[in-house]
Amino acid sequence: MSDEAVLYGIPGSHPAHTRQLMLEQKGIPFRRVNLVPGFHRVYVRARGFPGDRVPAVKFPDGSRAQGTRPLARALDVIRPEPRLVPDDPRVEEAERWGDDVLQQWARRMVIEAGIRDPDALYEHGREGRLGPLLFKRDRQRRVMARLVKIAYGMTSEQFRDDRTRIAEMLDRVDELIAAGVLNGEQLHCADFQIATSLALVEYRLDVREQLRPRPAAGLMERVLPEPG
Repeated sequence: MSDEAVLYGIPGSHPAHTRQLMLEQKGIPFRRVNLVPGFHRVYVRARGFPGDRVPAVKFPDGSRAQGTRPLARALDVIRPEPRLVPDDPRVEEAERWGDDVLQQWARRMVIEAGIRDPDALYEHGREGRLGPLLFKRDRQRRVMARLVKIAYGMTSEQFRDDRTRIAEMLDRVDELIAAGVLNGEQLHCADFQIATSLALVEYRLDVREQLRPRPAAGLMERVLPEPG
């Protein structure tokens, strides 16, 4: 039996990066397996996971975890220090917002740009803090963006609304930093959850321009430094 955990994800997945950062924070050895987008749903089921989504983690003892929030708590049981989920309800509230709201908004923003105008994405999504998004080839990425839109039930109305919410979303992150909830002395679950979504939406050039002067960019750079 391998003494490594196995992290299953897809290329450029911000939830997969959240899990990767948590495993690294805990010092738990792991290897990452990137699956083909679309096929991943069949693959993880075949590996014994109850759901069909990634990221998914299999631990050396055979136990499994799916979902970013459940993983943070499972890791705190496996290795209590450093804590990923501190005893602070503000952190759990920020983590929930990052998972339920910011993560989905960031995904839609990038998918919308990938479908409408790949030139609106940094290097068309081939490069960035999360690496290539979905595929290395532009044509494959654009086709998959359309399929993701269908799979997640994204609508044109959502896309239009999302474009008006850039300042709102970034303001919320800056407020959490100013309140001491994020980017403190010890990184925790909400830091990882939110920074990876910022790293994804930063691929959009219009968001990148607004994000980089903000405190939110400092959190993103601390958690996921820009590739050299």
